[in-house]
Amino acid sequence: MDLPAVVAAYLLGSISFPWLIAWWHRIDLRAVGSRKLGGSNLAGVLNVKWGAIGGLLDAAKGALVVVGAAALGLPVETRVLCAIAAVAGQMWPVLHDLDGGRANATGWGAILALDLIAAAIAALPLAAAVAARFLVKPPPTRVVPLASIITFLVWSAAIWEIDGVTATVVGGLVIFALVLIRRITADLDDDLRTGAPLSRVVLNRALYDRSELQERGAVPL
Repeated sequence: MDLPAVVAAYLLGSISFPWLIAWWHRIDLRAVGSRKLGGSNLAGVLNVKWGAIGGLLDAAKGALVVVGAAALGLPVETRVLCAIAAVAGQMWPVLHDLDGGRANATGWGAILALDLIAAAIAALPLAAAVAARFLVKPPPTRVVPLASIITFLVWSAAIWEIDGVTATVVGGLVIFALVLIRRITADLDDDLRTGAPLSRVVLNRALYDRSELQERGAVPL
């Protein structure tokens, strides 16, 4: 049952709920705002309520594949593979021409279901970044994307500190790597055509999930 479960996790991950919500409102999420298939773009295009709903549904599918695998009695290793498959599905969805979102929410849902305590620890830097976004004037725009990707490293480190190297630790590192790869490579050609230094393009994408077009104000953050 392992392979069918992983394939099913990928297919579920390929469903973009923010895109569906935008489509329901007769909006092509790929053509507006930051052009990303995520809850943050949906919030900017519609409103915070719909953005939160889209993000929570994307997170729910990450948790669901892990919980579903556990309910089927599949081992931890398979649950981790299902989590990775759902994240990959969100990033490279078969339903959207292999061009999806960044999978932060899906990844968070997965790690929450895999290890709740480690997820609570991993949420601390993200919570601090979100608080800074609302409390600091002018609000910083780079701290949340940076904290978002760090959560996966903190989650793996928290488990490693107690249990050593396990399948969940490796899974967290793989999810981190996938998010990093997706950030760097998504629509990279558009940035390279601007003639901007490659080092700046890669750094802004990797750390802040910010394209050169966003850096120049041509595309909204």
